[in-house]
Amino acid sequence: MTDEERALIQKETRRVVCAANKTKNGTVLLGARHWDTWMVKQADLQGIRGGNEEQGFIDQYGNFLTRKEAWAIAKRQNQIMRYVGNQSSESVDDILWSENLY
Repeated sequence: MTDEERALIQKETRRVVCAANKTKNGTVLLGARHWDTWMVKQADLQGIRGGNEEQGFIDQYGNFLTRKEAWAIAKRQNQIMRYVGNQSSESVDDILWSENLY
């Protein structure tokens, strides 16, 4: 299998796995929700103080996804369990919240 074939399969099968925060230096913190107890413990262990990170998600391959990228993937993979705010089943250019997934 070529790298291009592998990348295509990953793109087609990727799913949103959990919430993630990426710091300016590239450190990625993981949790069921953004800044949940587990994410806070990771940050504390690494001396990271919240506030300047980018909130997003990761896929099953460990790739960081922006909220917008994660929305597109979750929508395509039928992972959206509920809509929040002004979202609807017709929303195509939205951002993902943990609450959308469970």
